[in-house]
Amino acid sequence: MVKTISGDPVSEYLKVASSLRSSVAVMSSPFLLADSYIDPYADTLELPISGELSELPGQWEREQVVTHLSAHYQIVRELGRGGMGVVFLARDIALHRLVAIKVLRREFAESTDARERFRSEARMTARLSHPNIVPVHTFGEAGALVYIVMKHVHGESLAERMRREQWLAADDVRCILRDLALALDAAHGDGVIHRDLKAENILLERSSGYSRALITDFGVALLRSLDPVRSDACRVFGTPHYMSPEQAMGDLDIDGRSDIYSLGVLGYYMLSGELPFDGATFESLAAKHIADAYVPLATLVPSAPPALCAAIERCLEKDRVQRWRTARELAHALGASPARRRWFGRATQAAVTVMRTRAVAELALLSTAVKAAFRFKLS
Repeated sequence: MVKTISGDPVSEYLKVASSLRSSVAVMSSPFLLADSYIDPYADTLELPISGELSELPGQWEREQVVTHLSAHYQIVRELGRGGMGVVFLARDIALHRLVAIKVLRREFAESTDARERFRSEARMTARLSHPNIVPVHTFGEAGALVYIVMKHVHGESLAERMRREQWLAADDVRCILRDLALALDAAHGDGVIHRDLKAENILLERSSGYSRALITDFGVALLRSLDPVRSDACRVFGTPHYMSPEQAMGDLDIDGRSDIYSLGVLGYYMLSGELPFDGATFESLAAKHIADAYVPLATLVPSAPPALCAAIERCLEKDRVQRWRTARELAHALGASPARRRWFGRATQAAVTVMRTRAVAELALLSTAVKAAFRFKLS
C-alpha cells in the first residue's frame, strides 16, 4: 500500500523508515538490521509513487521501470547502485515472487558501448547454471531503459558484512571460498572468466538457517573460445585491489587462474580484515600486485588454520603456473561442504529398520509352521 506523505516528503519518509527499523530492533539480530536487508514479509512497503520524491537518487531509473514494466513488475525499493547500474527490489506480479531489476543508469543510457556491456552481462550469466551464481531471469530494452531481471538474494553482500564485522571466522571464510570456487569452476567450464571478483560482487544468502555465497555482476566477464580472445575486449578491466598480476600487466591471454588470484585476495581480506596490497593509484597497486610480497597470513592471524592460510596464499602466487590449476582443485583443498539435513537418509534408515523387524517376524512364523507340519507328519 502506498502512503501519502505530508510536509517535507524526504524528511517524513526517512522518519517513517527510522521508526520501522526501531520497532523491529528488539526482535532482530544485527544481520537483520543491515541497511540492505530486505524482509520478505514486509515487501509491500513501497517507496512513494513517482513524482512525490523527485529528488530521490535513482528516480529517473525508477520512473523508466514504472513506465515500461509496470504491467509485469511492481517496484518495492532501491537495493543499491554501482558504477553503471541501479538495482531495485521488485515484485513479479504474475509469479508472486521478489526479483532484483538492474537498470542501466541514466548517464549511460545513450551509450552504445554501455548498452552492449549490459547485454553481454545478461548473456554471460544466462549461459551459466550453478547454485552459487545468481541466475538471470530475463533481459530487455524499452526506449532508454535497459534492464536485467535477476533472482533476488535474501541476505547481504560480502562488502556489507565485512564493514560490519571487520574480519570473519576461519570456518566462515572456508565455506564462502569453497562456494565461490565451485561457482568459478562452473563458469570456467563454460569458458567464462569473471575478471571482477570483489566483495561487492559476492552475495551471502541466508535461508532456513543455511548460508551460501553467490557470485553476481558478470559485466566485464570474458568469454573464451578455443583460442584466447585477442582484441580490445581484453583490455584492462576489473577492480585494482583484486586484480591478478597478468590483468595488471594488460596480458591478453587471461584464463581462469586470474579469477583464482582474485579469490585469494578475497580470502586474505576475509580472514585478516586487510587487503594484501593497497595504493593511492592504479599504477601503484598494479606494481604491487606484479612485484611486491604481501604480509603472510600467519603473521596477521596467528590463530588461523595453517591449511587455510596455505590454500589462500597459493591463490596469490605471482606466477599463475604456481597457483591452483582449477577452481575445483581449490574447492577440494578447502574440504567438504557444510553438513545439511538428511531427511531422506533418516527416512531410509527407518524404513530399513521396519523391514528388518517384519522379516524377522515372518521368519519366526514360517519356522513355527514348518515345525508343526513336521510333528504332524511324524505322528
